[in-house]
Amino acid sequence: MPGLRRHLQPHPLASGGPFGWVRGKSFGRPGPIGLRPGGPLRRLRGTLGVAVEAEVRLIPKPEAVRTLSATFPDITLAAEAVNRVLLAGVRPIALEMMDRLTIQAVEPAVKAGYPPEAEAVLLIEVEGLREAVDVQADLIRQVCQAHRAREIWEADNPEARERLWAGRKGALGALGRLAPNYCLQDGVVPRTKLPWILRRVAEHGERYGFKIANVFHAGDGNLHPCILFDEREPGAKERVLECAGAILRDCVDVGGSITGEHGVGLEKQNWMPWLFTEADLEAMARLKRCFNPKDLLNPGKVFPTTKSCVELSGDVLEKAEKLGIPLV
Repeated sequence: MPGLRRHLQPHPLASGGPFGWVRGKSFGRPGPIGLRPGGPLRRLRGTLGVAVEAEVRLIPKPEAVRTLSATFPDITLAAEAVNRVLLAGVRPIALEMMDRLTIQAVEPAVKAGYPPEAEAVLLIEVEGLREAVDVQADLIRQVCQAHRAREIWEADNPEARERLWAGRKGALGALGRLAPNYCLQDGVVPRTKLPWILRRVAEHGERYGFKIANVFHAGDGNLHPCILFDEREPGAKERVLECAGAILRDCVDVGGSITGEHGVGLEKQNWMPWLFTEADLEAMARLKRCFNPKDLLNPGKVFPTTKSCVELSGDVLEKAEKLGIPLV
């Protein structure tokens, strides 16, 4: 049934974060009982344990759903509208943004109906009681019009709604039309800083010589700049990582973080000192060792490759080298 699959997967903005609908979890630890004793578990995000059971909230089907798209002549205007929509008292279940570069990649592939000449498009969805949803949809229109939206369009049936979301969900795959490779980042900033950080992303793209497509969770300030490049070009990978670091450094400088939902892993571990003191990192490493003393879960990840943190996490460098995991 159209729309059923999406409603079985609650939007993070509505539920208070990626795991807002999870009420409780049970964790297992690596060791002699279960969980591949003696072997490293590398294709996981956690470093303290493995979730083996979860209790989730059931979300009733809403009485009404309204999905609107608004196009803007400038990405800064769209970013300003994001914060104003929320300040107006609207509580959308999703508030997403795509820039012109992303639209130009997505529309030929998905034909979702995004105008290719738009500099940015917002996708905003609200659900709940019919009367409340009608009021919120009107407020969204008023805010977008006040920020010079060129067109505000509403999906009038489930099929049209699915087409709009198909464009957003297919955005990353469509970027292959623009470049053979992309580097997806995951910074987060306060919503009020969205206009500024998007200007900075564009400046970094010009500085390092890359096109950068923006497709992200605007409602919670979670950026996903996609740096487009060709890995066959000499030095391209190194420049991409420098560009990514510059973007994330800006996120931190305005009160944000180097990751909103994807985690730290290997790529961002040496940027952790931008957020935490050495004492902070040592305390985290000690806690990790309590739950993961043999460093079997994601060895070598999260913590910077400094002497103190490496020692506390169980000779991570040596183990990572044996496993063939690059740390720099």
